[in-house]
Amino acid sequence: MSILPSVLSPALRSLIPCLSTPGRQIHAQSFHRVAQAALRSVTPILNLRGHRFIHQKPLFSALELRDQGRIRNLDIRSAYQELRKVALRGAYAQIQECVRILVKERGEKPNLRLYDALLLANTDPEHGSPQEVAELLEEMANDGLNPDSATYHAVLRVLAVHPDYLFRHHILEELRGHWFSLTNDGWHDLVTGLIRERQLERALDTIEHMQNEGLKIDPWLYDMMIYTLCSAEEFDAALNLMQRRISSGELYISATLWYHLLDTASRALHHPATLFAYRARVETLYLNPPAGICINILNTAARHGDTYLATSALRQLGRRSGNPIQLHHYEALLETYATANDLRTALTLLTIMGASGYPPTESSTRPIYTYLHQSPSLPAKALSILEDLREQDRQIPIQAINVIMQASISHHDLTAALSLYKSLHALAPYLSPDTASFNILFRGCVQAARKDLAMFLASEMLALKVGPDSLTYDRLILVCLNTEAAIDDAWRYFEEMRDLGWWPRGGTTIALARRACERGDQRTWELIHDERGAAIEKVKVRQMVRDFWKGGAEEAERKLDMGR
Repeated sequence: MSILPSVLSPALRSLIPCLSTPGRQIHAQSFHRVAQAALRSVTPILNLRGHRFIHQKPLFSALELRDQGRIRNLDIRSAYQELRKVALRGAYAQIQECVRILVKERGEKPNLRLYDALLLANTDPEHGSPQEVAELLEEMANDGLNPDSATYHAVLRVLAVHPDYLFRHHILEELRGHWFSLTNDGWHDLVTGLIRERQLERALDTIEHMQNEGLKIDPWLYDMMIYTLCSAEEFDAALNLMQRRISSGELYISATLWYHLLDTASRALHHPATLFAYRARVETLYLNPPAGICINILNTAARHGDTYLATSALRQLGRRSGNPIQLHHYEALLETYATANDLRTALTLLTIMGASGYPPTESSTRPIYTYLHQSPSLPAKALSILEDLREQDRQIPIQAINVIMQASISHHDLTAALSLYKSLHALAPYLSPDTASFNILFRGCVQAARKDLAMFLASEMLALKVGPDSLTYDRLILVCLNTEAAIDDAWRYFEEMRDLGWWPRGGTTIALARRACERGDQRTWELIHDERGAAIEKVKVRQMVRDFWKGGAEEAERKLDMGR
């Protein structure tokens, strides 16, 4: 039974698809009318009856010349056997030359074996084509030759190299109409053509049908299917095929295929396929992946919270000479534990990073913050873990304190964050707040509208000689904008910030401009005309002036025009 649904009339026996008009449905017509329609745009290449062959005789190798000599000298039965061997190699010019010898020199009449050889010549990837196959089938009809099973299978083999969906469909219809069954090789050629056409679902269905029918599937077809699935990032299907091959008892799967699966799956962060390939090849010492793949495996484990895979990949990476464990490796491992909700190990890893000479950064602790942000009770839990680590004489990095304060602020718990700041020396005498610590607390002051606390913290920065950054000034401006009496303080911070070569963030600039407009403050124009703020969306600021200027829109437009 044909795999593809039937769309043709049962009475139709044409082998030729409508190549010149591929979208047209073919109805029951005579063989010659269909063939002529297919061949209108095809230039004749070879005709047995007219003895037309390649005009320029190609250069043949010694092996090919030997085959030609055999066909000249062997008895006719042995000559046809030799022709079949040559045809299966798919050498276009060699096959045509052998057929020419049989027809012109040995006087053979057109027959199915000659046509089958010419059809198989079109498996040549450079010179073969479905159009020439269509022409040969037309010649067979003119010679009164009816295709047999071998003819149909030869066409399927050509279509595995030169895919043509409509042509293949007609061939399968003809096979079914003549009650011919597909051979095992025919099934392989069918699947190969579907893969080349990227009809991956139909190819998978056909492979499953072959498995259910108990047909032997060659390893190369599995390999081709899996390579194609990996290139299409269909890793679930590729993994399923690999598991089926192993469960069926196949022992010798290509090492290159295993490498490709591990490489592409880990690069795409596909956890099941990565873990499967890693356990099958890396843990069994069949494969020693390079550092790049190890990092991809580590990132995959981090994304999915697989602590086992992450630690194993990190050990694998550490065993490679010239590839010491670096900060980004620790960060991936830390993300793994945070994703797996293992807060204690994640915080412990922060202490290990510092002791290994790779102190964590603010971005390193982002996965921990994401976890602590899930519940208001988690920052207190994290602090308790840090106290336990201190009892173990571990060096607590300031970044661990900062991420807990940051999580507390995200839960609008400024009191807890401030309490942790005050207890720094009690937690670890060597700890000292950094710029990020104060920026986190300033954010809490903005949320709570606590300008008094912000000023206290600013004086603390001065006393501890902790240098500010642009974010420090930005948040001090926002704190001052929350208090009507402190608008002038906001402008002083703005001017000081501008003198240092910094500029507020876009939202802060908009907020400063709006408050100035509501008061009719002439310093508004500094936000409009200062070229160092060119990166800010000035269109929004100008619109703000038009909407909120105290003197009205007309005066605002006049001021804007003067600035131009």
